[in-house]
Amino acid sequence: MRLSELTSLLGGRLIGADREIKGVATVEEAGPDDLSFLANPKYKAKALASQAGALIVAEELPGQFSQIIAANPYLAFTQALTILNPVRKPQPGIATGAHVCEGALINPSASVMAGAYIGEGATIAADAIIWPGCFVGDGAQVGARTVLNPNVTVYHGCQLGADCIVHAGVVIGSDGFGFVWDGTCHRKIPQVGVVIIGNNVEIGANCTVDRAALSQTVIGDGTKIDNLVQVAHNVVIGDNCLLVAQCGIAGSTKLGKNVTIAGQAGVLGHITLGDWCVASAKSGVAGDLEAGKVVSGYPAFEHRRWLRAQQSFKDLPDLLKRIRELERKVDELSQD
Repeated sequence: MRLSELTSLLGGRLIGADREIKGVATVEEAGPDDLSFLANPKYKAKALASQAGALIVAEELPGQFSQIIAANPYLAFTQALTILNPVRKPQPGIATGAHVCEGALINPSASVMAGAYIGEGATIAADAIIWPGCFVGDGAQVGARTVLNPNVTVYHGCQLGADCIVHAGVVIGSDGFGFVWDGTCHRKIPQVGVVIIGNNVEIGANCTVDRAALSQTVIGDGTKIDNLVQVAHNVVIGDNCLLVAQCGIAGSTKLGKNVTIAGQAGVLGHITLGDWCVASAKSGVAGDLEAGKVVSGYPAFEHRRWLRAQQSFKDLPDLLKRIRELERKVDELSQD
């Protein structure tokens, strides 16, 4: 694609020669046919030394190379990646080898690949893509343009909105972890609710989202979930949240909008985290958090206090030594 055409699509401004771009790369690795970007000023020297055919920048750099001026270079580069590397889409229709049960409604523009199973009464909306090995249970719904990558399981009755991306190995709607002790053994509590997933949600590989015990487990619009995340039954996650790898949300907890749960953090059940809360990596959140709170540690508390506590922790051996020395001197004085 020529730079002029790409610039028009990005809504930017081209400075320098118009030329053809064939790929994208980092500023260090880019060659004359590649596009790269500069978003952080501290990498300016690397950008100026780059062999890239063109750079996306916020402000014009000195030099004779081609530049696309954009208000947000990183966002513009992300858009360029999408334009220059379009997602491969299979042919619409139901492939030979797919199993579609009676009563399933599949839009003619959707693609159902060989080895996929679509249950009775399930709905696959326009331009959705169901890759091989996927299971869509009875009465489940997959929204328009949503992509289920290989070996995704959507249990009966669960719903996914439009423009979602679900990566390989995800399980949506498995039973929540509910048991009651009857005096001799743990008796299973039937999980009869569903999972409702909004629009523009992305779920990373091998995540699990449990169905509700009675009502709904909910994931709001625009939420992004990394690989290996556990969302338990009855959890409600607001819009535009970020759940990072290996974190876990226990049952019946509610997350507001724009909440971030970092890697390997755990959130206790039956609590509420307000909008814009952040739980840092490996933290353990055991109680409600007001909107905007940033917490760390286990049990989690205010992030700045946690940083001070960590600074003190490494000094504990020296402090203990000093205390023992003071105790020895006190003992000597008391004997005198």
